[in-house]
Amino acid sequence: MIEFKGTKTSWGLIAKLFHWSLALLLFWQVATGISLHNMEFSPFKIGIIGTHKFFGTLVFSLVVLRLIWKYMFNTHPKYENLTLFHKLVSNLVHFLLYGLVILIPIQGTIMTWLGGGDVFLLGLIKIPPIIEMDFILYPQALKVHYYSALTLTGLFSLHILAALYHRLLIKDKYGVWKRMAFRRQKV
Repeated sequence: MIEFKGTKTSWGLIAKLFHWSLALLLFWQVATGISLHNMEFSPFKIGIIGTHKFFGTLVFSLVVLRLIWKYMFNTHPKYENLTLFHKLVSNLVHFLLYGLVILIPIQGTIMTWLGGGDVFLLGLIKIPPIIEMDFILYPQALKVHYYSALTLTGLFSLHILAALYHRLLIKDKYGVWKRMAFRRQKV
């Protein structure tokens, strides 16, 4: 039986779908963002920027929905057997990841407005600019956006390494991996 909501031992299907779809989207966003930062101006770059902006609004929307699901509707698995240090580090990394994944699309939106561009939520709804175009501030906003993405990449890498540590090195003795993994239920 598929559990849509979390249980004591699993985050549930909906949380897992949010987690893994966001992971894939973030890989794409970081890869294209870093590539864009190093590309010469061209029609190809303009196309990638449009895609990057669309997926940025998608990431933001999914994170907001995920947080609503996580804190208002979903049951959280229990991690009673983890050490206090482990719980604190995990909570800090997750807090910073969520913070950056919310902040970076907002930075991208501000940067786009500073550069005189438009932002459309999911490519459909134009978000009215709340700041004026400013070509002097634009390069600084671009730097903040870029270095925030690099920071996200570092935290994202730490998160992946921790997951692999649980799965491969300690053979998931705390059940951390299986709580977010898709696995077939035994019938």
